[in-house]
Amino acid sequence: MSRGGKKTRVVALASGDHICSTPRVVKEADALSDAGCKVHVLGGAYAADLKQRDLSLAEGRDWEFRHVYDLTGSAAGRIWLKVRRKFGLLLWSKARLANSWQIFYGTGDIARAVARLDADLTIIHWETALPAGIAQLKRGKAVGIDLEDWFSEDLLPSARAGRPIAMLAAMEKQLLSDGVHSTCTSEAMAGALVERYQCRRPLPIRNVFPSAERNQIDAEWKDRTGLSSRNSARSPRSETAPVSIFWYSQTIGPGRGLEELFHAAALLRGNFEIHLRGDVRGYETWFDGIVAPQVQPRVHLHQLVSNEELLSRIAEHDVGFAGERAEPPSRDLTITNKFFQYLQGGLAVVASETAGQKEAAQAAGGAVMLHKQGDTPALAANLQRLINDRSHLNAMRAASWEAGERLGWENEAPKLVESVERALEGRKVRL
Repeated sequence: MSRGGKKTRVVALASGDHICSTPRVVKEADALSDAGCKVHVLGGAYAADLKQRDLSLAEGRDWEFRHVYDLTGSAAGRIWLKVRRKFGLLLWSKARLANSWQIFYGTGDIARAVARLDADLTIIHWETALPAGIAQLKRGKAVGIDLEDWFSEDLLPSARAGRPIAMLAAMEKQLLSDGVHSTCTSEAMAGALVERYQCRRPLPIRNVFPSAERNQIDAEWKDRTGLSSRNSARSPRSETAPVSIFWYSQTIGPGRGLEELFHAAALLRGNFEIHLRGDVRGYETWFDGIVAPQVQPRVHLHQLVSNEELLSRIAEHDVGFAGERAEPPSRDLTITNKFFQYLQGGLAVVASETAGQKEAAQAAGGAVMLHKQGDTPALAANLQRLINDRSHLNAMRAASWEAGERLGWENEAPKLVESVERALEGRKVRL
C-alpha cells in the first residue's frame, strides 16, 4: 500500500487460469489496485477464444496481467507443456508418484514467474499455483491463499482418479496454517477447513459483484427474441410471456445439476421455457439423453458472451437455476458466481439446499426457493409454483433485485483489503 509516504507494495495474484473465467480474481485485483497496491495477475492460456477474452478484459486496468504459460502459442511450446503433463500423469498412474506436473499445465512456469516477481505478498488462487505458494513459503516470503473451490475436495470421482489428492491437501494445509492471509467463499467452507486442517479460520469473501454494474444492463432481448417491449429487470413481465428458467456455465455437461432440472421439467405444465448458456461440445449425446421429447421444443441454447454482456443476458430471464450437488464437498460448501449474479440480475433463484447455498439463501431473504439436492419432485413443485403464480414470481424478483443491491461487492472489498493490509504489515488475521 502507498499511504502516508510508505512505499507501494507489490501483490501477485497467482492463478494460472483464464481471468475471463475467474471474475473473483479480477475483482480482487481491482480492489487491491484501488487500495494502492501494485498488482500483478499471473494467468494461463489453454483456449484461444478465452485468451482473447482475457486480453480484452485486462485492457485499461490499473494492474498488470500476463499468460504465464500458453497452450495456444507456438507448436514447440504446446508440445513441451503437454509432454510434461503427460509424464506427470504417467508417474502417477504407473508408480503412484504424486507430482506437480500432473496437477495441470504450467505449474512449473507459474512457480518460476512467482519467484522472479518476488512480490511483497503472493496470493494463490488456483490449484495450479499451489506449488508456487509452497516454494515461496520455503523462501520465507509472505503468502496467502484464496479457496474459491476446495481444490482437494473438488470434481467428480471420475475426474479425481488422476489427481494427487493427498499432495493437494498437504499444500492447502500448509498455506492455510503458515500463510499470512486466507479467504474462501462461505462461512460453511471456512468452518470445514478449520475442522479438517486445524488452521486459522479463513475470511469468507462472498462471490458477489459490484452493484454499479447493473447500470450497464442494456434492456434488450437477445435470448428471448419473441418479446418486444424494452426489458426491465425491475418490472413485472407480461402475464402471457413464458416463464424463462435460466442456467449458465462455461460448459454444459454432467455433474452440474442439469439432470435434475430436465427430469423436473418433464413434470412441469404451463407456459415456460428453459435457456442455457455455455458450450455443449463433447456432451451432445449426454444432453440429448436427459431432455425429454416433450421438453425439447422449450429448450434454447446460447453461446458464451463477454463478461461485460453477461449480466444483461441474465436479466432477460425470470428464474435462475442453481442446482449444485452435495458431492464433492467443494460443491456443497462453496457459493458460486452464478448464484449471486442471478440476484444481481433480479432473477428469482431456485437452488439446491447445499450448505453454501443455504447460507446464501438466508442472506438473500425472499429471493430464493430451496429444494433438497436430488429431490426432483420438490424442484418441480418450486418451478411449477413460479409458472402458475406470477405474483409470487414478481415478488421474488423484486426481493432478488434488493438483495443484489444489499450484497454488492462494495461490502466485501473492504474486508479483503483489510486482510491484505494486515498481511503486508506482518499481522495475521485471527477471526
